[in-house]
Amino acid sequence: MIARPPKGPVVAAPAAASPLPPSRPMLDDAASEAFLRKRRPHPPVFSMSGLDGYLTALIIGPRFIDPRHWIGLIAGEQAMMALEGTTGALAVQTLVANYNRISTGLAETPQTWRPRLARRKDGTFDAFAWSTAFLLATGYAQRLWRPVLHGHPSTGDIIAPIRDTTTADSRLDEESAAAIARAVVAIRSHFMPNRAKAARS
Repeated sequence: MIARPPKGPVVAAPAAASPLPPSRPMLDDAASEAFLRKRRPHPPVFSMSGLDGYLTALIIGPRFIDPRHWIGLIAGEQAMMALEGTTGALAVQTLVANYNRISTGLAETPQTWRPRLARRKDGTFDAFAWSTAFLLATGYAQRLWRPVLHGHPSTGDIIAPIRDTTTADSRLDEESAAAIARAVVAIRSHFMPNRAKAARS
């Protein structure tokens, strides 16, 4: 874990494996989504699937994004200062726990890690919320993401499985979901030198 100033949340270092922190009270999925839907101004995500995609892009991107930037955007600036046990404080803990879960999974078990996609009634996966939120989060470092987003001789088109599932009627099977996971792992590996260099500076 890396320490942040006392007023900010603590998240696991995205480039390194670490154990999940001790369990702390947080909102369940239904309460989290209700909290997000009620937020004003509107947050960038409204579902747990969208949150998973958004956080994944922050974790694997070319540089570490201070959590105070995105937690305030999602949960609200007041939530970051909320008293322990209040809905705002629980929402922040939910964000941090999900960030750490994704980060640890990608660092320790990348072969079996999977994105959290919404499940349709017919059993297929709906990747729309996850993929659009993932792409939205690349805006924190848009210039550095550009070679991956637009294709480059050094990267090829490794983001294609994510970009190609941003239509509202996407219906994915297990293999297509696994392809998204492989794209995430490949992008993480591509940006690893950037993150390592930034961590040393």
